[in-house]
Amino acid sequence: MNTDIGNQENRIDSLDIFKGVLIFLVVLGHFLLPIKDGEYMFITKLFFFIYSFHMPAFIFVSGYVYYDSWRRKGTGVRSIISLVLLFFFMKILLHISDMLFYGDKNIFPDFFHESSTPWYVSTLIIFRLSLLPVEIFLKNSKKIENNERRFIDGITIYISVLMLVTLFISMTNGGWQTKIEDFLSLDRVISFAPFFYIGLLYKKYSSITKTSIFEKTNILFFSLGILSVGSLVVLFQYTRFYTIAFYGPWGYRIAENNILPIFKGALNPLRIIFIPYALSIAYFVFVICSKRSFLGDSLLKKIGVYTLPIFVFHRPVRDAFTYFVLNNINLVKFGGIKMLVIMTIISFFICLIFGNSKADRICRFR
Repeated sequence: MNTDIGNQENRIDSLDIFKGVLIFLVVLGHFLLPIKDGEYMFITKLFFFIYSFHMPAFIFVSGYVYYDSWRRKGTGVRSIISLVLLFFFMKILLHISDMLFYGDKNIFPDFFHESSTPWYVSTLIIFRLSLLPVEIFLKNSKKIENNERRFIDGITIYISVLMLVTLFISMTNGGWQTKIEDFLSLDRVISFAPFFYIGLLYKKYSSITKTSIFEKTNILFFSLGILSVGSLVVLFQYTRFYTIAFYGPWGYRIAENNILPIFKGALNPLRIIFIPYALSIAYFVFVICSKRSFLGDSLLKKIGVYTLPIFVFHRPVRDAFTYFVLNNINLVKFGGIKMLVIMTIISFFICLIFGNSKADRICRFR
């Protein structure tokens, strides 16, 4: 979700449409979550298809769109405070929802542990704070500050190191992970950080070369996306055990599954495989949805501009739907196709209702 609206004149229409598709899939994926392990395999496959790329794609795009803002204004204390307040707001909002619809008896939410929806906001806070050291160093170094080439190279080296370090940590499978669990969403931070840093670096270099895969289709990357989607759908009975990596958990949770021994060692290469896998699927969806003209393009573009309020407010609606509908019907008798159609329609209307400037201002805390 884009937490910086940015200059409207600099927006890329195809990217806004793609973000509209992504946030719709986020909402739909959350509606499918309670029934993903049910009797209908097509719903199960659809759920894991969505989860295979939607958050890696959003985090990549977050890094991509954040780079220009960061280069102009820096991290900014106000932006961090805004995200912190948004995190607290979401935690309280969803805790009330948990009390109403899931029977949570705790009076106060646990602000230090998070593996549900607000984790995305907490990861953005840490991602942005991780850029402060190089930002402070470069601002205080007159020699580097007056040399744009050195300035750019310094950023590249620093971000690349962050990417490699977080990738290495995400590959590890150690007992220390069981003690940390979801403290400050560190499992998600470490697992998804490479996507954010790749987004930053790609924006930097695509700005220099004046070319972008968002404006000119990369056939090779698109073809890899087709193969990745095909492997997920056709070989699902074999790949199902590996899909836990989609959630971004610590290595020990992945190793608990019935997977090949090579992915259970001290270093899990599945993380390296997952990065091009998820990004290529995301690019496949981008090309299909954003590089062709569709009747709903204008609506998806509007939704794509205001993804943040949709992300913030959709969960209580999902929770109420689960409580009042899913918990009170026999899905087998009702039919999986009917339920999928209903969830799709509700998800789209949620995007339309919350995807506006007024709701967006509520989430900004500025």
